[in-house]
Amino acid sequence: MPEKPTHSSAGLTHDSTVDDARESGNFSSKKKGKKVKGARKQAETAVDEFQLRRDLRQQTKMTDSVESAQAEVTPASDEPKFSEDIRIGGIEGGATHSTLVILDGNGTRLTEVKGPHTNHWAIGINEAAARLSTMIEKGKEQLNIPKSVPLDCVGLCLSGCEEETTNRQLVQTLLQSYPHSARDYVISSDTLGSLRTGLESSGIVLIAGTGSNALLINPDGKTHGCGGWGHMMGDEGGAYWIAHRACKYVFDDIDDFVEAPEPISYIWPAMRNYFDVTDRNGILAYLYAKFDKSIIAGFTKEVAIGCEKGDPLCLRVFKEAGQVLARHIIAVSKKAHNDLKLAPGGLKVICVGSVWQSWKFMEKGFVGEIHDKCIVNELSLLQLTTTSALGACYLAAEKINCPFVKPYDSNVETFFHYKRELYPDTQTAKPVVVELGNNTAICDTAVDVRENGQKT
Repeated sequence: MPEKPTHSSAGLTHDSTVDDARESGNFSSKKKGKKVKGARKQAETAVDEFQLRRDLRQQTKMTDSVESAQAEVTPASDEPKFSEDIRIGGIEGGATHSTLVILDGNGTRLTEVKGPHTNHWAIGINEAAARLSTMIEKGKEQLNIPKSVPLDCVGLCLSGCEEETTNRQLVQTLLQSYPHSARDYVISSDTLGSLRTGLESSGIVLIAGTGSNALLINPDGKTHGCGGWGHMMGDEGGAYWIAHRACKYVFDDIDDFVEAPEPISYIWPAMRNYFDVTDRNGILAYLYAKFDKSIIAGFTKEVAIGCEKGDPLCLRVFKEAGQVLARHIIAVSKKAHNDLKLAPGGLKVICVGSVWQSWKFMEKGFVGEIHDKCIVNELSLLQLTTTSALGACYLAAEKINCPFVKPYDSNVETFFHYKRELYPDTQTAKPVVVELGNNTAICDTAVDVRENGQKT
């Protein structure tokens, strides 16, 4: 801001010139006239300068007020924010439900809200924005935050948010239609939210929930994906895929089109009971007229129950699920940096989704596929011990430069470890499998895996 003017040089020149012109008798009237005119001109210049300074001060005040107003709406990102008054949200949105977590500026969890699925490809941008805003407002209400006060930033890690164009549309809709929900957003796919919950920057996340999706993030920030194309083009190893495959075996077997690899004596009655039908025609309504992907995927629970009972066809389906999930890892691991491959424990893979609850039925197919392809020498499968909405919160905190300690190690635990050891004398590979978790044993010696995945 310009300094406040005191006695300007222009003013002093005006006074001395006029006095000299009046008091000196040696000047001609012509010269006196010139000096008086010059003095008046300088006086006018001085007045203009004062006015200019006043104008500049006024403009500065206006600029300061505008910048102050903008700062209230969007906090400056170049200065770290530590205030406990900061409120950061994170939403993890899957194909069946969503979870919101709100943290303060120190990373302390304040509240958690459950909500419906928020995949905009299934329900549209406007409906997705409405559901997200409703969850945020419910969280604010639980914390007694006035409706007119938005959260500082909300991270959105949602199913279906892999495309930048539609991501921007969703954020713009939220900001325009629900301006009091949050001041700013950061948006990405649900896979990134899961990875950032358990790993600081790089690794692999493999989702096997209703659908399936794999994402690799290298230390340089570059990403590579496999799958995530939805039930029409992929989702191999996800709950919908498992349920559909089980039903397909039954349909083809009854048609005598393709004989099922194992008897359908459990799955066919389970299908009739689950869908409450008497024949296959009744199931068609669930596949077409009143299609709901989550309802179809729900039948996977019945298949898992069949595995518990030892049904051969159910066990076959889950073994196949383990094989196709392993192929996701094989695909992205080809692009993984050596820093990830050579880290203690090998490639770190965060496994997310309800299908992983049936890991014991998928393990043989998974290990057999990894071993046979000879691409991955060592890997560790990790599961989250908390909601991946925390990863969305971490992304939001970084967006507004709000640093706090993130407890990555306590957010995950290792439930399976695979290692392939090369023997120089034979140049043959034998895997060392270490299973971690409840009711499992640790094997320190090498074990062999046959083609069908059975250990010897």
